[in-house]
Amino acid sequence: MNKKKFRIAILLQVSRVYDRDILTGITNFNKLHDKFIFFLSPPYYTDIDNGAKLIQRIIDWKPDAILTNEVPGLDKLEALDIPIIVLPFNQPLPEHINLRGDGNELGGLVADYFTSRGYNNFAFFGLKDFYWSVERQMGYCFSIEKLGYTVNTFLYDTQALKWEELPVKLVNWLASIKTPCAIFSATDELNVPLIEAAKEFGVKVPDDISIMGVDNDIMICEMISPSLSSVGQGAIQAGFDTALALHRWLAYNEPPEGDILVGIGAIVTRNSTNALAIADEQVRKALHYIANTAPYKDISVEDVVQNTTLSRRVLEKKFKGITKTTILEEIKKKRIERIKFLLVNSDLTVKEIAWELDFRNVDNITRYFKQYTHSGLLEYRNNFRRF
Repeated sequence: MNKKKFRIAILLQVSRVYDRDILTGITNFNKLHDKFIFFLSPPYYTDIDNGAKLIQRIIDWKPDAILTNEVPGLDKLEALDIPIIVLPFNQPLPEHINLRGDGNELGGLVADYFTSRGYNNFAFFGLKDFYWSVERQMGYCFSIEKLGYTVNTFLYDTQALKWEELPVKLVNWLASIKTPCAIFSATDELNVPLIEAAKEFGVKVPDDISIMGVDNDIMICEMISPSLSSVGQGAIQAGFDTALALHRWLAYNEPPEGDILVGIGAIVTRNSTNALAIADEQVRKALHYIANTAPYKDISVEDVVQNTTLSRRVLEKKFKGITKTTILEEIKKKRIERIKFLLVNSDLTVKEIAWELDFRNVDNITRYFKQYTHSGLLEYRNNFRRF
């Protein structure tokens, strides 16, 4: 006896890595459980009028549920009175289940990253009237301003300025920034015109400005020169969770109790943030030693002290005053970053990763990772890897 497969219409922006990762998670669920048949928008080159007719074609297809961005004609889909989950652009839709991230937490993560590298000048480049950009700005600015610093902000108004006009405006903005400066861009795409503007203005990346994006879109991050550091997101796991939620909604009439949240992954450091804005030579030596040794060796605070000319007490005081964190916390952070990178970007087993980082056994690395991230090693790998 064949079990019913539910018909799911999907209207996402597959040109963006975030939406593609959501689809990957949904596909992973369906590979395991085979519960869905999908309606996907056909390629534009096969149907020139697809956009205008797409909503009616979906209605005619008689879907059981819909996963969509905010699209023209959403009200017509709402009239079908079927489960709808929305990936909002401008604002979460209170009448729907939204699939969204926590921008405040993400912004705070980037702020911590930059302050630990000794920056005193900060900037934010985002989008006006897009809630996820606003949330990331709020989280970033709150963490920076809490330390007594200010944030120089540029918000791109998509209604008033064309994309190709951005570099000229950004050159003027860069002229107002004190260097060295840490710039957080709300998404990777924004860094294409930003780095173009930096080259036009004559500021060096990362020496004069250090740049961080969001989404870890490999194509963009590696296409740009210098390569772009970025915060990964757990969109694949969120896609899997969305597919599970849709199935429970359709099969058992159990809608989600609230919005589905996208987890935050690791910061992937590339050349655009490969600099330290620290004048103190001994603290800079300590940070350099930690960055180049902690990812591969189980070092102690005393090991770091031995690579400077200061006493432990003096170094720890200077280090905390400049980086706003302790030497031990910085060691832990670099080791956790390396573990996350290997979990997501390699096929190494947990035992092999433990060996790579000089842990004595699997139990030690498991406890270490769990204590810092509140997540299991394999759980993290399943949530954030893309292949």
